[in-house]
Amino acid sequence: MTLGKIVFWVFLKKLLIFGMTNYVKGTCELFCPEMEAKLRIKERLLHYYELKNGEKNVPGQLVKSFARSAAGIKAPRAKDLRTEHCLQKTVEYLLKDIILDKRRPFYSVYDFIFDRLRAVRQEVVMQNYDERQTLRLLEPMVMFLAYSRYRLCEEPLDNFDSKICNQHLQECLKRVLCCYDDIDVNIYLVFNLETLDALNRALSLPKEVSKSEIFNLAHQIAMNFWHGNIYRVFVGIKRLPHILSAIAALKLQTLRRKIYLAFSYAYSSKQLVVPADFICKLLLHENLADVFADCKYYNIEVNVDKLSLRFSKTDFNSAATVLKEKHEIFVDKKMEKIYLPEILLLKRLKLENKDIF
Repeated sequence: MTLGKIVFWVFLKKLLIFGMTNYVKGTCELFCPEMEAKLRIKERLLHYYELKNGEKNVPGQLVKSFARSAAGIKAPRAKDLRTEHCLQKTVEYLLKDIILDKRRPFYSVYDFIFDRLRAVRQEVVMQNYDERQTLRLLEPMVMFLAYSRYRLCEEPLDNFDSKICNQHLQECLKRVLCCYDDIDVNIYLVFNLETLDALNRALSLPKEVSKSEIFNLAHQIAMNFWHGNIYRVFVGIKRLPHILSAIAALKLQTLRRKIYLAFSYAYSSKQLVVPADFICKLLLHENLADVFADCKYYNIEVNVDKLSLRFSKTDFNSAATVLKEKHEIFVDKKMEKIYLPEILLLKRLKLENKDIF
């Protein structure tokens, strides 16, 4: 358990000790409670996306920021906590208006939305929302974190920390899955191909969930991975809709390495070659240049005519780490066809051009 979590649970204990067995219900209808807004305006602690038209020190639409709970802090007041309706409108504002703001790079947009959504999650706990209330607020967060994890995968650490994003995505997924196993179990499956927990959970789902075409595809991908049928995993990933395809694409570099290594054992003979075009299509590369770059990295021989590859288990660079995740053209093409807020707010999912919602 992290220090932040320990402090938070100490805070909750203190509330119980002082007799606060009933959770405080928020009454604030503003995106940012009045007390915090006044303080941050006075101290000039406004984020760029809270400035009116980007003008320095000119307040625009403020949104409550995340603040770590600390021992000794006063119990929250109802007027400092937002109502459920206000929290929903806050999430919609962030994932409709802010996420489409192109004045700054997306990692700046991500940082702001990430922090403000974290504040929403904090209030979900503080107000002890039930499963229905929690789902409405957390499911869009799962979609946002999943999308951002792919969108920012090529950014340097200074701009984006993938480990922190992974951690919060997992936390949101597990919290959502405790409430309701439906849409997000699909993300959980493809995001956790390497873990049996995700597969075991999928096997125990009710029949009404398992009838979903998207779920069945995600489940098949996970099963094929554990059976070692990586070819079928690649085929399945290409069929996944937008966000699911993006999350699955983060696993491609690991899967490609597995294929290269397997071919190095299966075709380790001077008489055997593998067509470069076949490898390109199999591994979902857009062009042969990407295949040749992989070959150079893993020390796989490219024939002079550049039409075929020659594998060798002795020459394969097994010490080479998995290549860094990158944007995949087939995923980007899917992303170009969607209206992002509609997808993040779970208005519609598609599988092979057929509407699911």
